[in-house]
Amino acid sequence: MKEKRFHTLLFKAVPQTSLRYAMGESMKKRFFIIMIIAGLLLTGCGKAKNSEKDTEQTTLRIGMMSSLDVIPYELIKEKKLDEKYGFQLELEVFTAAKDRDAAFTAGELDGVLTDYIGVCMYQNGGFDVRITGITDGDYLLLAGKNTGIKDIGGIKGRSVAISENTLIEYTLDSILGNNGLQPEEVKKEAIPRIPDRLEMLRNDKIDLVLLPEPFATLALNDGAVYLGSANEYGLYPAVSAFSKKALGEKEESVRSLYKAYNEVVDYINGTDVSEYEDAVIKAAGYPEEMKGHIEIKQFRTSKLPEKGEVEAAIAWAADKGLCSKELTYDKVVYDVYK
Repeated sequence: MKEKRFHTLLFKAVPQTSLRYAMGESMKKRFFIIMIIAGLLLTGCGKAKNSEKDTEQTTLRIGMMSSLDVIPYELIKEKKLDEKYGFQLELEVFTAAKDRDAAFTAGELDGVLTDYIGVCMYQNGGFDVRITGITDGDYLLLAGKNTGIKDIGGIKGRSVAISENTLIEYTLDSILGNNGLQPEEVKKEAIPRIPDRLEMLRNDKIDLVLLPEPFATLALNDGAVYLGSANEYGLYPAVSAFSKKALGEKEESVRSLYKAYNEVVDYINGTDVSEYEDAVIKAAGYPEEMKGHIEIKQFRTSKLPEKGEVEAAIAWAADKGLCSKELTYDKVVYDVYK
């Protein structure tokens, strides 16, 4: 409408006699000059509109639980690296995995911080989710301070609190296997909520737990005995992942996210934790009284996980009936680093 009105005004500006009768050479030149200027102005307006559209930033919405894995993402926001790399990052922290998963499958999130088993279960439910990066959360196997357990060799026949058919149970079985033990050699008790597992350990109602941070540090501060961790045995089952739909629509922004992530990792690895401790407390859920006593291990730059790690998790999940045995590495990963 604006362009039509502009042309109408332009023609009104030209003397009517020159449109009704043959123009003189001078008038023709004037007319063509005006038309050229008008064309340039309209083209400029179009370019301005396109330029404005090109600079609109894509929003990436990521759901997560409080953990050490969240720290790089929190720092991306605080340091405005999402703006630097041309996208907008929105983080939504959930207190329950089922709420995170419900939001993800409903399309309210583009991606999540999850794990191998979670991705297998998404796929089994017909929701195409792809692993796009690794994360660095750890899971510690701890014994209660009054159990008399001093090392992992003393856990046979003891009770251990887990959440069934999840990353926690998979990690426990992997730690046991790395120590020559079978899952049947401990008594697994299903305690879904992490805070409940911690309280049961504190109150001597369970012998063993497998906990992520910051719950593991809280337990150790109460006198729990460290027996081993996932990372100690080279197991890093937590990952970042996006829906295939989001990757189809926002692939370039996802690529940019990992550039920002790796820049933050360089910052974390080269900076004393005191410089970003507030972000750690916010992201991981540490209590304020731990300020000044938090230790952060080196983070790895993001990449796709190793094929063997993913295949081992798929095999475990398939044996539990959580996914198809036909699921393959290529069906659950998406390379945004090419």
